[in-house]
Amino acid sequence: MRLIATPHNTASELALAIYGQVLEAVRADTLVHQALQRSGDALFVQGRHIDLSVFDRVWVAGSGKASVDMARAATQVVGDRLAGGIIVTKAGYAEQVEGITVLEAAHPVPDESSVVAGTWMLEFAHGLNEKDLVIFLLSGGSSALIESPQDGITLADLQATNRVLLSSSVDIRAMNAVRSRLSRIKAGGLARAFEPATVIVLVLSDVVGNDLQAIGSGPFVTPHRQSLAQPAWLMESLPSAVREAILAATEAKPHSFPVEHFVVGGISLAIHAAAEAARANGLKPLPYADPLAGEARTMAAKICAYAKKWDLRETCLIFGGETTVKIKGKGLGGRCQEMALASAASVSQMKDVCFLAGGTDGTDGPTDAAGGMVDPDSQHRAKEAGFNRSRSLTDNDAYHYLEACDGLIKTGPTGSNVNDLVLVVHAA
Repeated sequence: MRLIATPHNTASELALAIYGQVLEAVRADTLVHQALQRSGDALFVQGRHIDLSVFDRVWVAGSGKASVDMARAATQVVGDRLAGGIIVTKAGYAEQVEGITVLEAAHPVPDESSVVAGTWMLEFAHGLNEKDLVIFLLSGGSSALIESPQDGITLADLQATNRVLLSSSVDIRAMNAVRSRLSRIKAGGLARAFEPATVIVLVLSDVVGNDLQAIGSGPFVTPHRQSLAQPAWLMESLPSAVREAILAATEAKPHSFPVEHFVVGGISLAIHAAAEAARANGLKPLPYADPLAGEARTMAAKICAYAKKWDLRETCLIFGGETTVKIKGKGLGGRCQEMALASAASVSQMKDVCFLAGGTDGTDGPTDAAGGMVDPDSQHRAKEAGFNRSRSLTDNDAYHYLEACDGLIKTGPTGSNVNDLVLVVHAA
């Protein structure tokens, strides 16, 4: 990871330093090593003992934007007991992991590579038996990366559905509730495919509250209920085959073998790391209790109103979670960049402030940026470059606005994915 950004005041320098320290603290390989240890035939997963002597083969598999780093750590722990495995990650995120097949697939909209990856994963699963142990590494992005459509659903249906969902304002739980009705892999599909092997799932959560049904659309979790209450406008926007599949959905067949899940990290860890980093940088950390949620520009307005209400000198406000963006324009951006753009006007009325919004996975929307930041002069710099904040918001073009005012943050793949972080630093 290489953090690339241009600070224009002391507050920006501190915000970037804190953000960088958070990304180091939530590295997936570090978190897996903390959760997984081995001594001879004794494997310990967050203290849970597993006797490796009862298994003929131990496999490492997984999917998600952080799965490669998770796999590297897991294979080091498994060591000489590793039989092999398969990992699926986002295009551009693949790296070699000894003894493991690493595939790349599309994100956030699945394509043929996602279906190929899903086929490989299911074929791998069908080769397992009751003497196999699988350590499955699950992180955000899995919903698009591995796919196997239900009968009657085409790849084009999946792509159209994902585009509708991503451009809407529905949250990740609602998105994955729809996606799970269309797939052989989601909503416990992999749990059924992996029978009769023993599976343990290490989860790097990108969902507030660590809802296992929502993370990666719950490939090893049978939903508690199959009700699907979505707005009429959303249902009307979906392909007809998808609407029919949703309406015809029945209770999912439960899997016979229990699948234990162990959450190795989530947004609470990032918030704690941000507080520690703020303190280490001479600031008073002020973590906000309620998570980031709802529409990005609305949340940005609330945060700015809170920051302006109090004279908070030498402080760092900390927010974690995930907002949504209802896309109406044809611009480029992501939810974090949209928050930074939306806050520019309010921040211009403050002094010695930086508003930073960044993803922990290094990718904000379909861009090469992890997020964005603005300071009191950002709006002026953008205006001099010919950009108007209101027009950029209307066109959902946060990327080019932030590029014009030196507000883009780029990291490349971070080896993690635990949601988004917003920091508001007041420091002279």
